[in-house]
Amino acid sequence: MTARPSTARLGCGFVFLVVFVSCALLAINGMIVLNVLESVQGSLPPMLRETRWMQAYVFLGPVLMLVVQWWAYDVAVDWLWPMRHSKNQAAIQSRKG
Repeated sequence: MTARPSTARLGCGFVFLVVFVSCALLAINGMIVLNVLESVQGSLPPMLRETRWMQAYVFLGPVLMLVVQWWAYDVAVDWLWPMRHSKNQAAIQSRKG
């Protein structure tokens, strides 16, 4: 049994697009996290205002937001184009059977 070649040709442009969008989202998310931290810093307990905690927020906040944004994008694409999912499932079943 030979596998048929994939018809999808994403290429280097797709990779560059994903990297560019991710970098832009990280920059925007970083600004959002910094603004939120500036506004709530006074109300945080003293332990959470230490430098190490602030650095953790500034680093992890944008990264976690990026993961949630890509997850939301994936869910939205699956919801808006349900036929794509059906075609993928049919292709997987035809390869197995």
